[in-house]
This record gives sequence, structure tokens and C-alpha cells, in this order.
Amino acid sequence: MKYAIAGIVLAGGQSRRFGSPKAFALKNGVPFYQYPIKAMNPLVESIVLVSNNDLLDEFKLSEPNLKLITDKPEYAGLGPLAGIYSGMDSVEAEWYLVSPVDVPFIEESIYKTLIENIGVSKEAIVPLVKGRIQPLISIFHRSMKDKIKEQLAHHELSPKQLFIKSEITFIEIENEKPFRNINFQDDLLKYEQRLDN
Repeated sequence: MKYAIAGIVLAGGQSRRFGSPKAFALKNGVPFYQYPIKAMNPLVESIVLVSNNDLLDEFKLSEPNLKLITDKPEYAGLGPLAGIYSGMDSVEAEWYLVSPVDVPFIEESIYKTLIENIGVSKEAIVPLVKGRIQPLISIFHRSMKDKIKEQLAHHELSPKQLFIKSEITFIEIENEKPFRNINFQDDLLKYEQRLDN
């Protein structure tokens, strides 16, 4: 069965620990934000990148053909759930494939695994990697939009709070590498060296 799937790339974080916008940090000369887009692209019908006003102009210069939005004003600055909700509100789909921007080791196969499990879940499919939930690399059904909106209205900003109230299917994935998120400047070098050994 064919489902309408849209991609949401979350690029609105402040990158305080990193020291500069992580979206434009480079791995092998390629900006971080391009890795999830490239991995998602063959699997979705459209992609929306959710950023903040400070970065929007830079994204417009780099990606004139990409759909770019900011958080809906009433939820601006309320974290990843605000970005997911704003992305869902900006494009119609049955399912939404979600990814943060700071995962330059992400692989198409991870998103594919989530999509292949759509039939076994009603509301969301979330990876469980070595016992750790990965809420921001996941796929959400459109029915989650109203639940997210309600949480935002009550300033309940944790995805885990959302999952408690929802029908979630957790998919165990052994490979940690695609889920490595980069928080500090030296993390990338550290992970690359570790993966080379």
C-alpha cells in the first residue's frame, strides 16, 4: 500500500554547545543539513526544513528550491515538538518522516526501516538503539498533530511525554552509527576516528 510521506528536517536549534550553527558545519565538505535531506529524498514526496529566523536567509541562499519554514509564531522556541508540529502543519501527508539536522552519519536504510514498519503502527514508529529511544529520528502519523498541539499548548515539550499518551511502535536497531548526533566541535573528529578503528 502506498502512503503519502513527507520529510521534516529540524534545523531550528540554537547550537549553543557547538558554538556555530550546526546545520552548516561540514563533514567531508558537505553541510550537515544535507545528509538527512539526501537520505530522505528517495523515500518521501516532499521535504520541509524547519529553521529559525536567524538562519532562514542562509538556507534560502543555499537551497532556493527547498521548502523552508519557521516555527508557527505561537510555538516559536518551544523545541523539537514545535518544529514537528509546524512541519506537519505546512504540508499535507499521511505520515511524516522526522530527522534532526545534526546527524551527518544518517543512512537512507534507517528511514527505510521506519517506513517499512508503517503497517504495524497506528501513530508513530520510533527507533530503539541499544536501549535508548531516538524520538527525533522517527515517523509520525498525521493523527499525532493534534496531540502535539495540545502538548505545546500546555508547555509539555518532551517527546517522551507525547509517547506515553500515544500508540507507539518501537523498532530495535543495532547500528548506533547513523544516530550519532554532533553536539560539540570535536565530536565529529572523535566519532570519525572511532569508526575508522
